[in-house]
Order: sequence, then C-alpha cells, then structure tokens
Amino acid sequence: MSTFQFSPRVVALGAGMTLVAGALFATGMVNHQQEAQAAVGATDTVPVNRTQEASSGIRVLSAHVIGDGGIVDLRYQVLDSTKAGVVEGDVNHTPKLTDVDSGSALQDTAAMRHGHSMRNGGTYFLLYYNKSGAVKSGDLINVTINGITLNNVPVE
Repeated sequence: MSTFQFSPRVVALGAGMTLVAGALFATGMVNHQQEAQAAVGATDTVPVNRTQEASSGIRVLSAHVIGDGGIVDLRYQVLDSTKAGVVEGDVNHTPKLTDVDSGSALQDTAAMRHGHSMRNGGTYFLLYYNKSGAVKSGDLINVTINGITLNNVPVE
C-alpha cells in the first residue's frame, strides 16, 4: 500500500497561496466597509461614545438634512440586535437630537418600522421631522439614547 506525500515545495507553495488569499480577502473586506460608510455619507468626523454603543446596541454613522430641510436622516449601524430594536420599536426610547447651538430638540420620527429583525452589522435609518428647520446642514447635534449622549455629530 503506497501513501501519497507532498514535497516540501508543494506544501510551502500551498501555504503561501493561502496567505495571499487571506490578505486579499481582508483587503476586500476593508474596502467594502469603507464603501458602505461612503454610501450612507459617513465621515471620519462622527464621534464615538462606546458607553452609548454598549447601552443602545447601535453606532451613529451620520446625520443629513434632506427633503428641502424638513427632515433629518440619522444613519446608524447595529452592533447588538437584541438592544437595538428598542430604538425603533419604542417611541419612548427614540434617540433625541439636539442642535448644539440653538438647543432645539427633535424626537418626532416618521413611523418607519423596517418590518424585519435588525441584524448585527446592518445599516438602518431614522427620519426626524425637522420642524421650522431647527437643524441645518453644517450644524452639530447631540444624539441622546437611553440618557447617554453622543456629542457633536456633524450634520451634512
């Protein structure tokens, strides 16, 4: 009975090809994440509050004034779907947006249940009624969720 054996060269070549494939995969994943952030308008200037993220299960990605100034679009990524559901499912826990300069607060959102379970890593949005144009492009807002505030989120 004969056994098949790989030469050390074949083993080394296989290991090298595996390393190259892994590096290409990792590079592709980084590029995909950057493209996803660009697609929702996320910038590097959005601050991070790890305490808020741990409490709410979401990471704020961006804020945009849309709809001729009548709506503020808040984009976020789900980090923990078991915690994040409350953001859309309970009107008492909807994130509160406060304009840093004027102190004007927005908490009324369009009824927008996504109709499915949120998944970890997914990007979602909330649309706020921007009454009287309280928040404008170029402003900074504070985003408060469950009593924890993420300060100075730029509005585009």
